[in-house]
Amino acid sequence: MMWPADPYGEPPMFTIDVLLLRPRSRGRVQLTSRDPAAPPRVELRCFTDASDLVRLAEGYRRAYEVASQAEIRRLCPNPLPAETRDERELRSLVRQNAYSLPHVLGTCMMGPSPERGAVVDRTGRVFGTEGLFVVDASVLPSAPSGFTHIPTIMVAERLSEQIATRF
Repeated sequence: MMWPADPYGEPPMFTIDVLLLRPRSRGRVQLTSRDPAAPPRVELRCFTDASDLVRLAEGYRRAYEVASQAEIRRLCPNPLPAETRDERELRSLVRQNAYSLPHVLGTCMMGPSPERGAVVDRTGRVFGTEGLFVVDASVLPSAPSGFTHIPTIMVAERLSEQIATRF
C-alpha cells in the first residue's frame, strides 16, 4: 500500500505486510475453570509446523524483492531494512517479528456427533447442552483466504435463521 507524501514534508511511504492466512500450526483454547467468567487459556503455538516459518520467510524474501525495485525506490526513497540472504538469519528475523492476526476460528467443530470430535451439530447447537448454540467463526472448518468478517456474518445469519425457526 502506498501513502501520499504527508503535509509535513515526509516522503511517501510504501509498506508490505507478509501474512500467512492459512497457517498449518495449531494453537488451542482450554477452559481453566467451571466458572463461566474465568478467562480461558489461549495458546497460539506459532511455528509448531516448520512449513509456516519456511512460507513466511519466502514471503518476506519476495516482498523485499518488490520493495527493492527501482520504480518503487524512486517513488518511496525510505530506507529498506538490511537485506537478509542467509536462510537461518532470515528465519530468525521472521520469528522475531512475527505476530498473530486476531482471526481465531475453528474452535467448535461442527459435525454429526461428539464421538467424532464435533462440538456442535449442523444448526450450531452445542452437544450435551440444552439451548446453547454457537453461531460465529468458531464453527468454520478452515480459514478463508482473506479476513473472516464476511464468512462469519454469513454463518451467523444462516444459523440464527435456523434457530429462530426452531423456537
